[in-house]
Amino acid sequence: MPKEEIDPEDPMEMVGIELPGQSEAQLRDMTLSFAEEFVREGYDEEKLMSMFQNPFYQGPYLAWKQKGDDYVRAIIQEAIRMWRPQGGCHA
Repeated sequence: MPKEEIDPEDPMEMVGIELPGQSEAQLRDMTLSFAEEFVREGYDEEKLMSMFQNPFYQGPYLAWKQKGDDYVRAIIQEAIRMWRPQGGCHA
């Protein structure tokens, strides 16, 4: 049966919080983290760029909206170099 009120003592209760504004370093780390995750899944540069430009993916989209194509592409290329140093396969 659904409950109407949040129990602050319930360790399984999901609670979301909004963090204050991001620093430049935090935004870069977040962008690199998203890029690394999907490079490791096999996404190529163009597929990753499409993901960052898609509002459905809120975190990547935020980075792209704030910083633009060149910034995001450079970070994607860095993630590709980190995880595919020999230019491995692409999805």
